[in-house]
Amino acid sequence: MLSSLFPTLRRRRWWVLLGVGVLLVVSALLAMAVGAAPLTTEQVWQFRVPRILLAVLVGMSLASSGSCLQGLFRNPLADPFLLGIAAGGALGATVGLLMGVPSPFIPLLAFLAALATAWLVARLGRVDGIVRMDTLLLAGVAVNALLSALLTLLLYLNAHRLMVGAVYFWLMGGFPMATWREVGMVFPYALIGVLIPLYHARALNALLMGEEWAHYAGVEVERVKGWLIAAAALSCAAAVSAAGIIGFVGLIAPHLARLLLGPHHRTLIPAASLFGALLLLWCDTLARLLIRPAELPVGIFTALLGVPFFLLLLRQARRVFG
Repeated sequence: MLSSLFPTLRRRRWWVLLGVGVLLVVSALLAMAVGAAPLTTEQVWQFRVPRILLAVLVGMSLASSGSCLQGLFRNPLADPFLLGIAAGGALGATVGLLMGVPSPFIPLLAFLAALATAWLVARLGRVDGIVRMDTLLLAGVAVNALLSALLTLLLYLNAHRLMVGAVYFWLMGGFPMATWREVGMVFPYALIGVLIPLYHARALNALLMGEEWAHYAGVEVERVKGWLIAAAALSCAAAVSAAGIIGFVGLIAPHLARLLLGPHHRTLIPAASLFGALLLLWCDTLARLLIRPAELPVGIFTALLGVPFFLLLLRQARRVFG
């Protein structure tokens, strides 16, 4: 009975992945066709296509980062935005921009800052050798508030050197200035940020049972944790450096994937990445169309979706953990 059930579940997983992938392609084609004003084929290729591709890459990056963090910390509320990792990456990218660092190196600075933030939050959230859900969230909120304040101060002191509208959209998250250069800059980082957790999918599955259990299962826990934290920071940094601070994609997408496909990370990570890309593409399309010819920051839509989702998860977690 069980032997016949497992192939059925496996086929169902791949059918779900295929369906979400097809929906993503159809949504991207529709997004190319709609906008504030009709465009020529050349203008669509020059302006709209890179924006759509960048939204897809950023959504994939944030979702894979959230999947990685939730599995690593065994915490359903872990998210690069809530834990302050996005704010750390944004601060690193801003420092690089103000220092005149060449654009290909901006994601690297964002990555180093995001990695340092992830390490700090993990250290602050650990009590007696265990990363607790409540302390991790409190540490993330505190670090996020501190880094956001430093980022705001930095931008305020350098307002004369920056475009106010661009800074505003970057703080709220969006793609109004997306070009092929940003797509090429984000693509390798986003790809690596998905492939590393996928490579360590077995270790992530073992870590769900606890670090001690994973160690007895043959996982080199500390080495794997280092790789996974680096992958989560890299994905988040690539997204932040190109699109600014966009919250809650890394929280919503992994839970949607887990609801449909279960907790196995070999299918969870690609499914969450596809859901993240689809979610952010839809939000960006709405941002372009809702008050055209003007547009809204994408972060408004993800926050409107993410905050109720977070409160629902928090309520469920309190019921489980007390």
